[in-house]
Amino acid sequence: MAATRIWIMDGHNMIFAIGGLQRLQVSDHREEARRGLLDRLRRFAQTRSQRVLVVFDGIDLPANPDVIREPFLEVVYARRSEGAADHRIIHEARTRVEQGHHVTVVTNDVYTLAGKLPAGVLHLAVQAFWLKYIDKAVGQSGKRVEGDFSDMERDMLARAAVAEPAPVAPAATSASRVQGRAAAKDARADLIRRKRDKGRLRQERRLKRRVRN
Repeated sequence: MAATRIWIMDGHNMIFAIGGLQRLQVSDHREEARRGLLDRLRRFAQTRSQRVLVVFDGIDLPANPDVIREPFLEVVYARRSEGAADHRIIHEARTRVEQGHHVTVVTNDVYTLAGKLPAGVLHLAVQAFWLKYIDKAVGQSGKRVEGDFSDMERDMLARAAVAEPAPVAPAATSASRVQGRAAAKDARADLIRRKRDKGRLRQERRLKRRVRN
């Protein structure tokens, strides 16, 4: 088998490193965050005819229904335990290198993952990869740069607005209805901000624990 370039992606680490995906993740739209990441990585892999393996952590099922196996894209889930995704990435990287492939791991996890990669495996930070291969490619086409995922966020907010309409009293005036809708919109925006901040703090605590370990 001829040597090929294989990219191994630290899935959730990438989501928390990309602003638009992080906002979806912490506002309870985790599936949309994963789908947004995978859609971009699928196009990247198909365009370059190179294989991409995405490793997500946190699954308790013996067989995960979200596993994907395509010609250029594979998605796997590590077991739900401390460091399971890191161990899986290291194992996959070592196996591919031993098979004679060129391997690049994309992650911002420098302390517990990037520093433990086998010899011969390259490491690329998430932002460096995204700007070089994803946003740059979109920007050169003259179209909107999609790294902020604002289109997907707007869709999520629109769905929330339809699912949870603001209550309006039967005799309310037009002005009061407008004020009610504005208040509901502000409340939803505030909820998303709080969840976003909570997710950011959770990620920071996670990184601090890894540094201490």
